[in-house]
Amino acid sequence: MQLCFPPHARRVTVRRETRVARPPHPPRSSQHAADTGPETSPRGAVPRGEELPDELVDTLDRAFRGLRKSMIRPPAGSVPVPALGRQLDMAKIFACEAVAELSETQASVSVKDVATLLDLEHSTVSRLLGDVEDDGLVVRGVDPVDRRRTTISLTFLGRAVVADATAMSRFFTRILLADWDRDDVEQLTRLMTALSRTVHERLALLPELAMAKFSSEHDTAPPPPPPSSH
Repeated sequence: MQLCFPPHARRVTVRRETRVARPPHPPRSSQHAADTGPETSPRGAVPRGEELPDELVDTLDRAFRGLRKSMIRPPAGSVPVPALGRQLDMAKIFACEAVAELSETQASVSVKDVATLLDLEHSTVSRLLGDVEDDGLVVRGVDPVDRRRTTISLTFLGRAVVADATAMSRFFTRILLADWDRDDVEQLTRLMTALSRTVHERLALLPELAMAKFSSEHDTAPPPPPPSSH
């Protein structure tokens, strides 16, 4: 089960650059585009290529909005967990999954490790893990090497919750895509992977890029006519 948290905003300096004529690039196959994502400039911030038409962008935006509404509408925020005999908030499941994933490659897991993996503030994750601990899914300890470091580990119940959540995620996905051909599912997977990577790389850049673009358009726009004296 995966969660996409927006990356923390970071300051980005946007500079105006002189465009240099370059020979056209050969068209890429749809397979290559799906595997590698959209082309970008060397700076990795501004897309290169033909501008998408408004109608296509608006249709895609409506699809995103509809998907988002479905994903956040109750009971989408909770998942039934047989090990608990009740539903559990998705945020708590993500925290347990993060601890489980980190435990596969690390001798010990800290709150900072979980916060880094989930791309959330340390204080937010600390409160979340406190709630998860109250549910009996994790326990806190002290790192024997560095006693200033608090460790987090899953309880037996916490590991059962992760296993149930994985099974539920697979079940839900198979039900939702039951009428899809396998080729379509594989294509969707490639495109969603490329989209996820692109969003992660560019989301924090969007506000300043948008301000740079639309401010320059306002600068070149003719001034509004003076108000009528009548």
